[in-house]
Amino acid sequence: MPRPRSRTKPDPFLIREPRQVRALASPVRQEVLDVLMHAGALPAGEIAERMGVAPDGLYFHLRLLERVGLVRRAGSTGAGRREAALWDVPGRPMVLDYEHGSSTASSRVRRLSPPLDAILRLTRRDVRRALARDQASFSGPRRDVWVARFRGKVSPSELEEINALLAQAAEIVRGARGGPGSRSVALTFALLPTVESRADRTPRTRKKS
Repeated sequence: MPRPRSRTKPDPFLIREPRQVRALASPVRQEVLDVLMHAGALPAGEIAERMGVAPDGLYFHLRLLERVGLVRRAGSTGAGRREAALWDVPGRPMVLDYEHGSSTASSRVRRLSPPLDAILRLTRRDVRRALARDQASFSGPRRDVWVARFRGKVSPSELEEINALLAQAAEIVRGARGGPGSRSVALTFALLPTVESRADRTPRTRKKS
């Protein structure tokens, strides 16, 4: 049975300040936000455990994210020597604002290329790890490894449908709460215009018989 969805969606936290966008040029910092957005407030040690990295190297990234307003301290856990700060994101969902501060194409490239390149580097790492897993599933309705590229010339209404389906898939992953048989997944997609060839621009005509 499909999981019921909330009809009221919270306003997204827009990542738009130049220093915030620059901070996301690091795949490590992007993954910190991924973990916190999904799991909620966590101490640095548990963030590091979920990422598979050493906790000591994570404090630099957490403090930098805190300085630019992309993470905040949300109390503490434990007591005495075992007390540890809890870290959380300032809002959910967090969304990169593509249009803010990009008055020209060249400024948009300079502003957005670093964080988007970091996403692609994370994806390449995820692909290698997925292919190395013994339990990876490559077919069927519950496959969890699917990397593909399709190209086509879509109408405005088809483009709207594609965006709606991608938004729905993102909402499912963002709102997942786990449960028996659940598995951790990363959903990455890129919807991009391509350079049209002459054949794309020229309408096809039927030959007369």
